[in-house]
Amino acid sequence: MNESDVALIRAAMSGRSESFSTLVTHYRNFVYRTVYGILRNAADAEDVTQETFIKVYQSLKGLRQPETFPTWLARTAVRTALNWVEKSNRSRAAPLEGNIGYVQRDEYRSTQIRIDVENALNQLSPEHRAVIVLRELHGFNYEEMARILEVPVGTVRSRLFNARTKLRQLLSDERGDA
Repeated sequence: MNESDVALIRAAMSGRSESFSTLVTHYRNFVYRTVYGILRNAADAEDVTQETFIKVYQSLKGLRQPETFPTWLARTAVRTALNWVEKSNRSRAAPLEGNIGYVQRDEYRSTQIRIDVENALNQLSPEHRAVIVLRELHGFNYEEMARILEVPVGTVRSRLFNARTKLRQLLSDERGDA
């Protein structure tokens, strides 16, 4: 995180709404990608992204160290997404957009791989999708993930191992390698 973000966070913490709006602009995609990775539904991810920023706005003054904002924001987003899954008691797959139509062989293979990965991710539990998203999409280390998910580092390692193992199995089954 750069110094301008820290200054924005401090300004937002002191009640400057234009600074918070700028923070939302800077971090909106980060939050959306995080919650979409868990929910796998674009409409739900939009709703949870908005809900996350409402919660952040309401509790921003309680943030002790502005430098921890990205981890704190990710924790809030993950918790909000997991609560959403619990409340709705469903995990829907996002429809693939567009029509493949006529594509060359390499493009078709790339599209097929993406479909296979999306299908495999949809079969993981929300907790396993969360660790995959935090690690593979955002690059958080184990300690950061433990703080975000509020679980021990060993639990993070175990969930990530199990999620990767399940993904390998599912993708192997898709290709017929089993």
